[in-house]
Amino acid sequence: MPRILTLLAFLCCALALPTSSARAGEPALWEVKGKRNSVYLFGSVHLLKPGEFRFHEALERAYADAEAVYLEIDMDDLDPLELASATAARAVDPDGRGLEELMGPDASTARERAAAAGIDLALLGQMEPWFAGLAVVTIALAREGYTAADGVEQRVQERAVADGKEILGFETIDDQLAALDGLELPLQREFLLKSLEDAAQPAEALGKFLDAWREGDDRALAGELADEFDSAPGLYRSLMIDRNERWAGQIVDLLDDGQDYLVVVGTLHLVGPDGLPAMLAARGYEPVRR
Repeated sequence: MPRILTLLAFLCCALALPTSSARAGEPALWEVKGKRNSVYLFGSVHLLKPGEFRFHEALERAYADAEAVYLEIDMDDLDPLELASATAARAVDPDGRGLEELMGPDASTARERAAAAGIDLALLGQMEPWFAGLAVVTIALAREGYTAADGVEQRVQERAVADGKEILGFETIDDQLAALDGLELPLQREFLLKSLEDAAQPAEALGKFLDAWREGDDRALAGELADEFDSAPGLYRSLMIDRNERWAGQIVDLLDDGQDYLVVVGTLHLVGPDGLPAMLAARGYEPVRR
């Protein structure tokens, strides 16, 4: 089962493979050229500590070139009431069952792991297991100083708003929630149990991924991604492959446009054979690492 901390913080042969001139020491940035424009792909971390993210030189150039910024979700247009409504509709079991009942035979293990992580599971009593898992991870990362306010998307969005750039999103908040809400109950239970296990040692669970992201080490990220999802192929398809395929189609449409775009998505969406650069290469484009 993959490390849920990693998924939240970050959460891709004979075909022409993306060209990587891997610039060591900075997070990865790719450029894909269309007939009249460029689309830049930057791998983000959704939650970071204050001061951990900066616009490095290649990203500065890509940002300056781009007339518009694409994020996973256009947070600038996200209505707080819409967010609350979408979350409430997905997070609570429609049949009225509480977390204890939904966890079934794993309920006692969940209580034990929650106690070890210093988390009161009773506070999550009306949530479905998948949402309780996200809540647990958010709590654990916040304790370590990681917040969305210091994450890459928030920083990019704030700058884009200040500069008057257009901000767009590939998905709605409900699209993202649906990917987890649609998991079968046994997988949801495992999701929560792994979240609680990781929450006891959040720095250890996240450390290797953050180091690889900072260094722009796509190979290490792809290896970690493969290892983490090895026992959860259904989750991998739902959270990674299916979404990447939809996004790749949208990016192809952007490559027929006349303006340049900066695309900022979780860094794990840009690595491996199912990552966006590989998918675009399979469609005849030539992503180049900048």
